[in-house]
Amino acid sequence: MSARILIADDHEQIRSVLTQLIRRAGWEVCAAVADGNTAVQKAAELKPDLLVLDFIMPERDGLSAGRNIRTFLPNVPVLLYTMFSSPYVESEAYKLGFQGVVQKANGAALIAAIRRALSPQSTGPTAPTH
Repeated sequence: MSARILIADDHEQIRSVLTQLIRRAGWEVCAAVADGNTAVQKAAELKPDLLVLDFIMPERDGLSAGRNIRTFLPNVPVLLYTMFSSPYVESEAYKLGFQGVVQKANGAALIAAIRRALSPQSTGPTAPTH
């Protein structure tokens, strides 16, 4: 059974591209949502194997949504997918237990980060991927 991944990004085109990219890599996209509140609701309902959260979204940003999701899915890897990476954002993501921070312009880096996060040997956060 392939891993089930939840995507949250406020841009429909990005959600579509990510869905295609993730499916081509052999994983299932169990939900693709447009805001942080819906990401939290769907994560509770669907219990995905991994989450890819945009940093800036309506209703609730990716850091806040991830913080909340980790309270009820503490062992599920969360990746922050953003155009606005900075040392502060990366530091906050890792403090919250995110597995990685990936720049939006780098689809190959996202796939690599998903592979690392889903790997049985994964023991914690990975280095930021730009």
